[in-house]
Amino acid sequence: MTLALILALLHFGVPLLYYYYLRKWWLSKPWDIRRDPGYKPEVSIIVPTYNEASLIESKLDDLARQDYPRELMEVVVVDSASTDGTPERLKSGFEETPG
Repeated sequence: MTLALILALLHFGVPLLYYYYLRKWWLSKPWDIRRDPGYKPEVSIIVPTYNEASLIESKLDDLARQDYPRELMEVVVVDSASTDGTPERLKSGFEETPG
């Protein structure tokens, strides 16, 4: 019984003491973080595919219609050895699309 009580106190007590320590010394300080509403990060969109030939063109069209600057978007298509012609559709779609 005593061992169980000691283990319970250690299991719950140490994290609580650590939380109170952080709250007193670190979480109460101002962080001086300023938010820039005009900031837009570069994003990478990864599209995994496997036998998605019937859907891949519409998925890429959906990504092209996003309201985000294109120069900040990177689209990476990863194919897992599709057997239905998904890579060929991707290649022909990118060859037809200007720029």
